[in-house]
Amino acid sequence: MVKKDRKNAKGYLRAGKVHQLMGNDLKARQFYEIGLKNVDKNDKLQSVMKQMHETVSRRLSRREKPRSGETLLDPNDSEPRNRQSFDLMQLPVEIIEIIFRYIPFNELVRLQNVSKSWRMFMLNNPIVWSVLDFRQCNKKSIRCSTLRKCLHRAQGSVRELYLYNIWPRDASTIGNEIMPYLLTARLQVLHVDFNINIFSSSNRGNAMSDTQFSAFRNLTVLKLGGCEALESKELVELLCQSTFPSLRVLHFYGSALTRPKSFPTLSKWDNNFKPSNLRSLIIENSGAGMITDTEDLVAFLTLHPHLVSLSLSHFVVSNSAATNRFIDLASMAPHLIELSLIHSLFASAPTVPSTCQKFAIPDSCLKPRTTTRQNNGVEVYSDDSSCVANPDEYRNLRHLDISSNTILSDQDLSGVLSRCDGSLLQRLDMNACPKITAGSVSQIAKMCPALRVLLIGQNSWLNDTALAALNGLRELEYLDISSTDVTFTGVLLYFAGSDIDANGKRIPLTTLAAKIQERVNRYRASGDIGLRLSLKTLVMNSCTGVSLQSSNWIRSLGVHVEHDLSSMYDYTNKNKKKRKL
Repeated sequence: MVKKDRKNAKGYLRAGKVHQLMGNDLKARQFYEIGLKNVDKNDKLQSVMKQMHETVSRRLSRREKPRSGETLLDPNDSEPRNRQSFDLMQLPVEIIEIIFRYIPFNELVRLQNVSKSWRMFMLNNPIVWSVLDFRQCNKKSIRCSTLRKCLHRAQGSVRELYLYNIWPRDASTIGNEIMPYLLTARLQVLHVDFNINIFSSSNRGNAMSDTQFSAFRNLTVLKLGGCEALESKELVELLCQSTFPSLRVLHFYGSALTRPKSFPTLSKWDNNFKPSNLRSLIIENSGAGMITDTEDLVAFLTLHPHLVSLSLSHFVVSNSAATNRFIDLASMAPHLIELSLIHSLFASAPTVPSTCQKFAIPDSCLKPRTTTRQNNGVEVYSDDSSCVANPDEYRNLRHLDISSNTILSDQDLSGVLSRCDGSLLQRLDMNACPKITAGSVSQIAKMCPALRVLLIGQNSWLNDTALAALNGLRELEYLDISSTDVTFTGVLLYFAGSDIDANGKRIPLTTLAAKIQERVNRYRASGDIGLRLSLKTLVMNSCTGVSLQSSNWIRSLGVHVEHDLSSMYDYTNKNKKKRKL
């Protein structure tokens, strides 16, 4: 309250009372003094604040004048001798509710056993149970009776509900258990990890009625996954028939949608479907993936014109007609910012709008769109000469992910980077790209000077000379060269830029290392930014050419080093974490 409105006396009074209850009278007096300065003198609470300030000041003055034989207590002492134990329940209810919101759900259940006062407070304040996250519970199955008790305590105040490992896994039973409590709530986030047919139109008679579906009208985030499948037509009905009018984020995973035909005969569906308000759509498949046709996928994506983020995993998109070869996201989703096509097979890369900032195609046999200049001077897509290129398609990219691409060549990479704005591109993922050669590294340094994150591991062609070419990246902060043939010499060349002096003679490695160390010491002493090493993290897992002693020397330069030689580099698990950078 004090931060939002510095002239509101209630905020200063409340803050002062909280510190008084905590035994910190000095801090309380400071709040009252600041409040007396900022609050209008004509305010009715000005007199109350003066009285509180005088009371606290008298109390502090008594402490500052010790009696004979007593020692003066420090008001800032964390454990004064005569201070009484602090009871959390003495705080205002609003403050306690805010504190309890930061406590994980599994710990919240245990807090009922702390004391009788805590248990009564938690049972009498439904707002404490606004987030029911059963992901944090033990691996044992959660019975529906337990779910019903938690919903009963919430009394319609549930805002986030995470249903994981609920038993029995029956749509009808679960629907009957949770619906009476959710009808009065304003649920905003729902995660369901099993039997998503509770949303199926074919099962609504057994699971939920249309009236019960009104409990989800305020839903903004929906995550569905589990063992049973949802028909693709039912998915469109849920999204485009005002079932979830407030939905902004939809995430499917596992076998959430039917296979092998994900969007069959979509063009023949009801023409009364209204475009959804989705901003983020994530479909993660496992196993054989989803097989669909370009025409049906285009019809499905056309129903979501407001998409900002789109992620498709394990998709196989075939072409039944030559006219539907391209998926033109530039016209279907003109506000798209992030596009991820993971382990997917398309006939050609979709076109993206100029607003796109992230384009990721890891583990896919797919090339980003490159351009070639024809004899007539018109730029056209290299994979289809009949489609005129948009020169601004990749102009605003900040993140480009082409990891594990087995068909991308040096020419393709140069063509893609030439269409990006080098002053804006900040991250490039190109782990495990076997057809790219060491000669392309120097092109990366020239065309992408603003790179901050570069993942270039798992490439046998990366050597010391290629790594030295990255010295031109003055803003690079994160570099991954794991599972490559790079040695400590290459790392020194990367920091120094070259081992040749002005006279054309080769500089010994020991002298080169001493110069680098001297540069770092001068920066620490003077603070000159021009001497600072931009690199903050260097990942060298499974780089046998760099010893542990050498990695410790790199750490002495102030660089965080990950250098694990105990096992081979697990690209799959590590790469998942790095995508969150």
